[in-house]
Amino acid sequence: MRKFPIKHVATCSMLVIALFVCFILFTEKPVALSVADGSTDFEESVRSNLGPLEQSTIDAGRSALPDELVDELSEYSSNGSHASWRESAELVQVEIRNGDSLSTIFNRANIPHADLILVQHASPDQWQTQRLLAGRHLRYQLSDDGDLEYMEYSPEDLTVFSFTRIDDELTCEVRTRKIVSKETYHYVSIESGDSVISAGLAAGVKQEKTVWKIPKLLQWDLDFYHDIHPGDSYQILYYEQFVDGEYYGDGEIIALQFVSGDQTYELVRYEENGILNGYFTPKGYAARKRFLRSPVEYTRISSGFNPRRLHPIYKVHKPHRGIDYAAPIGTPVYATADGTVSEFGKNRLNGNYVFLKHDRVYATKYLHLHRIDPSVKKGAEVKQGQRIGSVGSTGVSTGPHLHYEFIVNGVHQNPATVHLPEGEPLSESEIARFQAHANELVARMEALKTKYQANSPSLVKN
Repeated sequence: MRKFPIKHVATCSMLVIALFVCFILFTEKPVALSVADGSTDFEESVRSNLGPLEQSTIDAGRSALPDELVDELSEYSSNGSHASWRESAELVQVEIRNGDSLSTIFNRANIPHADLILVQHASPDQWQTQRLLAGRHLRYQLSDDGDLEYMEYSPEDLTVFSFTRIDDELTCEVRTRKIVSKETYHYVSIESGDSVISAGLAAGVKQEKTVWKIPKLLQWDLDFYHDIHPGDSYQILYYEQFVDGEYYGDGEIIALQFVSGDQTYELVRYEENGILNGYFTPKGYAARKRFLRSPVEYTRISSGFNPRRLHPIYKVHKPHRGIDYAAPIGTPVYATADGTVSEFGKNRLNGNYVFLKHDRVYATKYLHLHRIDPSVKKGAEVKQGQRIGSVGSTGVSTGPHLHYEFIVNGVHQNPATVHLPEGEPLSESEIARFQAHANELVARMEALKTKYQANSPSLVKN
């Protein structure tokens, strides 16, 4: 085997060393080093040296990076260089993932384990019982040496745990954020195609749950699935809540006025010594009445009360002594008032039926049920709003519906228009104080309506 001369080996080695020295001297400084000096943004400095094709290649490759590196790139691109971020003392925000512990978050963020121990030593008892909730955020700030300077976490919106470094220790402060309530007024006009809910949101009410309280408060006076028409309107006075100057949510409704056709319904919230008594009419009657206006929700009236209706099956004129609510089979049917089951069962005409007796004056009947709830037995007591069965099409029926009858002193009345008994009145000792409170709220709403009408005269009907 032929030997390679030693002098040739030495020559090649020197040539390699010379090429390496030239590469060091004449090659531009790496972009990553310029980031450490804080002279330019990391991602932008890379892009500035690339053409469109290379940039698109980088973008495509970025999606395959680990989440931690993608987050780091986003942090640089949004906050500038790492050095300028530290100088501005902005907090890094981390979204908590399922299964996260403080240890796993510190590991991802490269926060020293020693700082984790300091957090545990500084933690109050309340912190020890808290769990990190997925979807919430933990915010922190590191020193130039990479040590934890500050960290905060809110297990819920109104409580903040803040950890701050003082010398070589961390201290913890538990802060409760204060809710500030602001009285808010809206006038809402219901136009064609509107619902009570959609009209309220369009008028500026921020939370849907606030508007949904209106049908609940007036369910004893109005059937919101049949009695609401274009041209109806309502006024609502309620609290909006703010935390640290930012909108937090809606509080309680203070006062409400609803105009449906030629009828006006008014309610005010009444508290005594900070305890809610309920909602009452300005005359002092409770909003909650003995009877609900309707035994079903989300339905339409397929046949109204009519003493001489042409029967759809027998084709003869017969009294229709109730209301037919068309609804899908299985729709819940509720007792409209407290009472006792006087009769239930099944026959050829009524199908499955339940009769309730409420006192010596009032009775209600529910016919063509799909099923009768097991709790319904003869003599059993039922409560207002209790489910007693579901909509069906049993007996003589042309389709799924509930036939509902309302009887006063043995005489059938139209359930949609019958005058229902008032709610319980306030006591004589409370009525004077309540009426002063109610009159002040009603007057305030009228003043706000006048002011609104002056600004939007075409939108308010007298």
